[in-house]
Amino acid sequence: MRPPFYFKNNRLFCEDIDVTTFSETVPTPFYLYSKSEIEYNCQAVWQAAKQDSSVDFMPYYALKANYNPSILKLIKAQGFGADIVSGGELYFAEKTGFPADKTVFAGVGKTKEEIREAIQKGLHSINIESGEELKIVADIARKEQNTQRIAIRINPDIEAKTHAYISTGLHKNKFGISTEQAFELYIETQKYKNIIADGIHVHIGSQISLASPFKATGEYLKTFIQRLARKNIIIKFLDLGGGIGINYDDPLTNAQAPRTFIDTILPQYLASFSGLKLKLFVELGRSIIGSAGLLVSKVLIRKHTPLKQFMVVDGAINNLIRPSLYQAHHQIVPLEKGKYNSITADIVGPVCESGDFLAKNITIEDIPAGEKIAVGSAGAYGQALASNYNLRPTISEYLVNGTEVSTIFKGRTVADIANSYTW
Repeated sequence: MRPPFYFKNNRLFCEDIDVTTFSETVPTPFYLYSKSEIEYNCQAVWQAAKQDSSVDFMPYYALKANYNPSILKLIKAQGFGADIVSGGELYFAEKTGFPADKTVFAGVGKTKEEIREAIQKGLHSINIESGEELKIVADIARKEQNTQRIAIRINPDIEAKTHAYISTGLHKNKFGISTEQAFELYIETQKYKNIIADGIHVHIGSQISLASPFKATGEYLKTFIQRLARKNIIIKFLDLGGGIGINYDDPLTNAQAPRTFIDTILPQYLASFSGLKLKLFVELGRSIIGSAGLLVSKVLIRKHTPLKQFMVVDGAINNLIRPSLYQAHHQIVPLEKGKYNSITADIVGPVCESGDFLAKNITIEDIPAGEKIAVGSAGAYGQALASNYNLRPTISEYLVNGTEVSTIFKGRTVADIANSYTW
C-alpha cells in the first residue's frame, strides 16, 4: 500500500491531495488526516488476530487518542468497539454508534455518576482499579437492580521501556492493583450478587516498540489465571490494554519504514494465549490513528541569538503538547523540500512559555516566513490534548479521502470561547 504521506516532485501529498495547494485555501495551523491510513491500521489489527485461528478476538478503540466523531465512525465501521475513560467519552461513543455491549470503561477515577450511567446503559464491562471502587460499583449495581460485568485491572510491575509519564504497569504508577490485592478482590467479588467478575484488565504503558514487555505480561497473566482457577474463579475474557507504538522518526521521508508496530507486536502478544478458551480484547488508540495525522503550521518569523536559531511557527504547545510534555520526537519537514539549505534550529510556537516548542536542535531547511511545515505522526494525542492557553482557539481538522477533503472540525474562535463566559 502507498504510504498516506509522501513527496512527489518535492511536494508533500496526503493520499492524492497536494498539501501545499490545500494549505493555501485554509487558515493554519490545522490537522490533516488520511482515511486510508486509519482503515489500513484497523485491518492490520484484524490480520494480526487471524494468524492464530484459535484466538477469540475483539479490538476496541481508545477514544482518548483522538475523539473526533468522523474518525470514530470510520473506526466503528471497521468492527471495533470503544474503550472509554470518562462520561464524556461514553457520550461520544454512544452518539457515534458504538454499541453499549461493545464498550469497556477504564480509568482510575470514575465518578459515581459515570459508574451509574455505565451500568444503566449496559456497558460490556467496567475495569476496577481499587477495592474501594469495587464496593462502589457493586453498591450502584445493587441499587440499579442490574448485573454488571467487571475486570479487575492488575498492575504486573513490568517495565514497558517507555517514557515515565506513559508507563502504567509498575507498582509506582497510580494504575491497577498488585497481584496479591487483586487475588483477594476476586475472592471478595463472590459475595456480590450483582457483580460478574470473569475478566482481567491489564495495561502496561504506551508507545511500546518491543514485543518483550507484552510477552512477559502474557506469561504473568496465564500464571495468575491458573491461580484463580484453583479457587473456582473462572476467567472468560482478558482485556490486554494497548500501548503498541508507532514510528515517530521518519514516516514522511522513509516509505519503507514501519508506520506502526501492530504487525510485529500484536501477533506475539495474542500468541501468548494460544489455545486458551478466552475472549481477548485489545484497546488500541495511537497505533490506529497516530500515523494517520499531520499538523500543518506556517513559519511566522526567523529569530537568531548568539547560541540558537529559532523558527517561530503558528503551531504551538496548545496544539501539540507531546514534545514538551514527553520530550517526544516528531519528524518535521517543509511542505516543499529541496528549496533551501539546511540549518540546525529549534521549532517553537508563539505561546509565552519556554516549554513551547515542537522540536529542538533539528536539521531542517532554512524556510522563510510564510512557508509551511508538516509535523508527522500527529494523529494521536494532538488535538485530543489541545488547550486554549493564551486564548488560542482549538484548530480545524480535515479528513482526506483520495482526492477529496472534508472538514471534520471547523475549529473554534475567540468569540466561541467568550460566549462560554458570563460577561
